[in-house]
Amino acid sequence: MKIELSERMQAVSALVPKGHVAADIGCDHGFVSIDLVQRSICPHVYAADVRKGPLDRAKEHIAACGLKDKITAVLSDGLKEVPVYGSGADGFIAAGMGGKLIVSILTAVPEKTAQLSWCVLSPQSEIWLVRQALRELRFFIIEENMVLEDGKYYPMMLAVRAGADWDVKVENAQRKKHRLAEKLLQSGLTEEMCRFAGDWLGWQLMDSRSEVLFSFLEHTIKTDEALLLAMPKPDGDRAADCSDQRMPGDDAAERILKRRTELEARIQLSEKVLEVLKMEKQ
Repeated sequence: MKIELSERMQAVSALVPKGHVAADIGCDHGFVSIDLVQRSICPHVYAADVRKGPLDRAKEHIAACGLKDKITAVLSDGLKEVPVYGSGADGFIAAGMGGKLIVSILTAVPEKTAQLSWCVLSPQSEIWLVRQALRELRFFIIEENMVLEDGKYYPMMLAVRAGADWDVKVENAQRKKHRLAEKLLQSGLTEEMCRFAGDWLGWQLMDSRSEVLFSFLEHTIKTDEALLLAMPKPDGDRAADCSDQRMPGDDAAERILKRRTELEARIQLSEKVLEVLKMEKQ
């Protein structure tokens, strides 16, 4: 039985480092686990899911592929029941879930996370929270990608701990980050805007000057401009007086003003990043 992955999951699987034992968290049907073993990327995979139904289906697929000796199915909430390091996994994959959930997987069992040397993550929301958590946990993002599938943009990343196996790649990634940050600062962005650009878009993805990233930024600009046009414009005098005197409707006016400011800032950031990256590509 040969597994065929979607383009998105192929891209996730392609980021997994060869020769390492992986934990496939939220394995669902087990297809990524099977693909990693069939392509000889991982000598062993722990296919983990918190739900018994999907895990039972994964077991069926693993058995049908004749891989029960190379893929261990584990009923587990995140990494809690997954053996790590030694004879266990030394890294994990988490894709197709929200950013907050991925952060909770990273932080729920710190004694296990501390023993991991890599992770491949593909958050579907609040990706900046994931990048911030990785930084706090001393992981370095060394490779990123973004796939457009069925009208949706899916970012993904490989993050590793500094060490003998990764030092050169970490140094290269850090060098790219600093060079690009300098370019963005020279373009007029503030340090705060640069930091957010890195957490939102990813330094390695920006450095790759991916056409999918260009498409994502253009889509963001178009969508945010449409949202701005559809929003009621706050009364200037009323908005200016909001902090001095509370009046009926002030809460709504403040929310509108805050949202407009956020959209305008994201449009400005997207346009500037797009301009810099396109100039870099020439």
